[in-house]
Amino acid sequence: MLKKLALRLFAVHAPSVFLDLRSSHPDKAAEICAEWLNRNADQKRLAERWYKLEAFLIREHDLFQLNEQERALFIEAVPLDLIDSRIIALHAVNKKLLGRISKSHATTAHGLLSKLRVALELVPSDENKDAHLLLRSVLQDIEPRGFE
Repeated sequence: MLKKLALRLFAVHAPSVFLDLRSSHPDKAAEICAEWLNRNADQKRLAERWYKLEAFLIREHDLFQLNEQERALFIEAVPLDLIDSRIIALHAVNKKLLGRISKSHATTAHGLLSKLRVALELVPSDENKDAHLLLRSVLQDIEPRGFE
């Protein structure tokens, strides 16, 4: 009898976790993560643009040999400061959002996957290859099944 009661209690409570993750109701964690991931993608695009522009200026105008006044004369150099300022602003907002992500509770599979995607972005493969590969593996294990 006690064994049946324990099993019944488990059966009542355990599936609710999975049902909750399968539901399609709004998930605040997913929303916050989407915002963070979009800003992170913007940062990456801007950084790539910055590197290309800097490489051009180094190659064509020997940028590092110029003083600030000489650099200011190149119209191509102006966007470097603008891009840098934008990257810093995006990073500051994402740093605040990261605290909200950590405190948020994923209530759907999408929310859980979103939190894992953020974690994957925070662990670049060139800084911690093993952790990056592990997170990617977990995402690959979960995504195809979608908790079904």
